[in-house]
Amino acid sequence: MLLISIFLLLFGLLLVRLFSLQLLQGWRLARQAAAQRTDTYVYASGRGQILDRHGLSLHAFLQEVRRGEAADHTSSDLAPVYLQNLALVEEVRYSSASLAAHVTGYIRRPVNPLQPSEGISGLERTFNRELWGTPAAVGVIVDAKGRMVPGYGISEWKYEHLRRPYSVVTTIDRKLQAAAEAVGKDAIKKGAFILLDPQNGDILVLASFPRLPVEDLYRGTTGEKLKQMERDQVYLNRALMPYAVGSVFKVIVAAAALEEKLPASRDVFLCDGFYELGDRQISCFAGTSHGKIGLQQALITSCNGYFIDLALGLGKEKVIEMAKRFKLGQATGIPLGGEAAGIIPDAADLLYGGDVANLAIGQGAITATPLQLARVMSILANSGRDVYPRLVSKVIDKNGNTVRNYPVQYGSLVIAPALAQKLREMLVPVVEVGTASPAKSDKYGAAGKSGTAQLAGKDYSRSWFAGMVETGKETWVAVLLLEEHYAGEPTASAVFRRVMEAVLDAR
Repeated sequence: MLLISIFLLLFGLLLVRLFSLQLLQGWRLARQAAAQRTDTYVYASGRGQILDRHGLSLHAFLQEVRRGEAADHTSSDLAPVYLQNLALVEEVRYSSASLAAHVTGYIRRPVNPLQPSEGISGLERTFNRELWGTPAAVGVIVDAKGRMVPGYGISEWKYEHLRRPYSVVTTIDRKLQAAAEAVGKDAIKKGAFILLDPQNGDILVLASFPRLPVEDLYRGTTGEKLKQMERDQVYLNRALMPYAVGSVFKVIVAAAALEEKLPASRDVFLCDGFYELGDRQISCFAGTSHGKIGLQQALITSCNGYFIDLALGLGKEKVIEMAKRFKLGQATGIPLGGEAAGIIPDAADLLYGGDVANLAIGQGAITATPLQLARVMSILANSGRDVYPRLVSKVIDKNGNTVRNYPVQYGSLVIAPALAQKLREMLVPVVEVGTASPAKSDKYGAAGKSGTAQLAGKDYSRSWFAGMVETGKETWVAVLLLEEHYAGEPTASAVFRRVMEAVLDAR
């Protein structure tokens, strides 16, 4: 009885195993067995596309390749004679012409039709499940030595579904993105440029420099080139990284002061070129003495002394509260990995007057991302109301039907509409005749603030321009960051003009 029981148990386990192999896993194992005796060439990833706002792919294109005529064009291991008369429409997933590489991200190149690729970064990773698809390939039956077996012809491996693959529709405008990247690749060694529609929060351009070479990461590259990518930190999406903001933060101090009606009591401030605080002297740029000035002139000249005095008069609590109302110190929530929240210190952390002085001029502990500063300017452009930055508008199936919507999200009223208008008006002469005048152009009207953040122990600084652009048709918000700005080089305001003019020419 014991032996019979053991044999019955073993026989039962065998039946379970056979059931699993034949019925549950049979289709997959059969395909794998076929793949082992097939020499294949993958011509499409099978995944959905990442599209711009007009339905154009940001990263991929299709090309027809006749293998017999263009065998050298591909990396296929198949002998050209196998594919002599076969024309394929091949997907080039990434190339040097791919745009918004830090937004799209990339996948690993599929090697056979049984292994769908996983998203490594960007939207490819965030929306991996939605973009999922099985790679398509052609192949021939080969023997154990890899030689073609005559008579079987050429097979095609392709997964068909009524709705998949899905594609992701972004808010990016391909033409504007291309124009910004074309100028930025030479003018911005390390930095970022963002263009945003303040009415709905749509991000029209999101560019980080240096560009992420997704085509090399997809196809594979040399170890030395990978080391160079590490040294250049190409993987960083600088539009979402935190940096000291410098004098751009003076806009926040000005907003807090106007709301408290404090400038009226400080209508005239005497600037001697520096501000004494205990045993410390904080200089204006190049030690320039601005004389008797009010808030408007202080914004135009970016007078450090005025804003330090203003922040001390307001109190650190008021300044920090206003910064947090403008959503500094918190991530925007766009669906890209690695977005930083930045730092707005608590009032309790500012123990000394010097800490408040640093806060007033955007130095010290405070940091923000280019996207956060774009959100700040959007609030001013949008009459004081917050709108969440939006990068993805919807997911669609291969027939164009909407699978999921990502609607515009409006936030609270941050400051009164009249106050927002006042600040916009005060930022116009900053570009017209002030420190941001290199951003001035005949092709657009602009209001904004430049900024320079000094870095201890470095011979370079952060250079910023953040503002609003009037084109006659649209009102846009734009931010440009130069991560490393050296003395004598064009400032962010000057580079912004070059980029913005190219963007407008591309419309």
